[in-house]
Amino acid sequence: SASSRRATARGLAVRERMAAVDRRHGCSLLRFTLLAQTLATVQSVSLRRGQSSQANVDFKLELKNVLGVQYHGMFRAGDQDLPVIYDTGSFEIVLLSKLCGDICIKGKTVYDANLSSSFVASEDVMQVTYASGSATSKKGFDSVSIGGKDSPYTVKKMPLWQVVEHQIPVWNRAKFSGIIGLGHPKYMPEGFRHPPANGTVPDQLLLPAMGIDMFSICLERGLLKPGWMAMGPKVQALAKHPGFTSVPVVGEVHWGLRMAEVQAEDLNVSNPCPTGCGAIVDSGTSFIAVPPSAKPLTDAIEIKLKMDCSNLHELPVLRIQLDGAVVELPPMAYIIKISGYCHTAFMEMDSMSQFGPVWILGMPFLRYHYTVFDRKNMQIHFARSTPACEPILDTPGVAGNSSFAAVGQGLYSRRVFAPEDYEPMEADRNEELPAPDSKTFAF
Repeated sequence: SASSRRATARGLAVRERMAAVDRRHGCSLLRFTLLAQTLATVQSVSLRRGQSSQANVDFKLELKNVLGVQYHGMFRAGDQDLPVIYDTGSFEIVLLSKLCGDICIKGKTVYDANLSSSFVASEDVMQVTYASGSATSKKGFDSVSIGGKDSPYTVKKMPLWQVVEHQIPVWNRAKFSGIIGLGHPKYMPEGFRHPPANGTVPDQLLLPAMGIDMFSICLERGLLKPGWMAMGPKVQALAKHPGFTSVPVVGEVHWGLRMAEVQAEDLNVSNPCPTGCGAIVDSGTSFIAVPPSAKPLTDAIEIKLKMDCSNLHELPVLRIQLDGAVVELPPMAYIIKISGYCHTAFMEMDSMSQFGPVWILGMPFLRYHYTVFDRKNMQIHFARSTPACEPILDTPGVAGNSSFAAVGQGLYSRRVFAPEDYEPMEADRNEELPAPDSKTFAF
């Protein structure tokens, strides 16, 4: 997955491998060391914090749908436009680079620092660990933009990490060239960052560096339909509309929410969150990830599902209580079709947070909810969305602050879903972005 991973310095073994990479590319770590020493003052003040245009204008970026499990948008680094995953579950800017080997970059558009007049090198090396594997990267600084050349959201001298080698199988097949972290903290959280040099502050993250306090993500429903990321005054106004429901972000590191209960109509299974759970809304995870406590629920759905896809209309709507708000997901959110046969698409994950077992509300959640991420007020705002990703504002976006008892009395029924919501989604699990798999989870 592009989600929720820790980063640590590699030490001598990484330095030795990096030296080999540098020899291959005609440079040495000594040159980077001298350059870093020369620029130490600049890095500690300007480069580590970035210099932003601080735009607050309306901007909408299309996210290309790849096989129902990845969404790529354009990102500009230096003078190069790259297809990337915008990931609310991670923090850094990590780009495939020319420093990586031929297998790593074959058939891809990758970042080349030599093509950028604004690039500044660094001596720092880091290993970034994702659920799907790890990547060794070399730090640098460059001008970056969300979108392409004409984007109003640009920051100069932004820290980024150039991948020099990786063990992420999906990246060998996929067409995306980078992972852009959209975490809400101002600086790189402890436990995820390369240790800063003495007298310097940790790297500032992309959203605060660009002055972005609020942005939205919504994914259209339908085969190969795109997704959208937006920011600016229109998104800020939408978040205040009574058709949206607001839920407090309790995660200090991630876009994490409290989850109190999960129900599935007509299934006699216990609540998988009897003492509470944590839930992360993550644009970088392909499906819904569930903890071991949800196995009775997922097993019951698996038993009920006919592999020929003939009874999806009999499967339950999942009703999830997020800190008092109730959101709903129909079968299309958790059933996929592969080679003519239907399967459940839940991911297994065994991670614990201070709020209980962790769930990941990945791309299926964003197909049914226009979702606004609000750094300023530390909230996530939801509204139900149309298949074309328009927020539904004439009725509550979710079941407001209603209790599950109210839902049980028929406040929301399957009438809110169309027949196509009881059809499977075509997807390729070979290209999926998995959920994190660590036992301990920095929520």
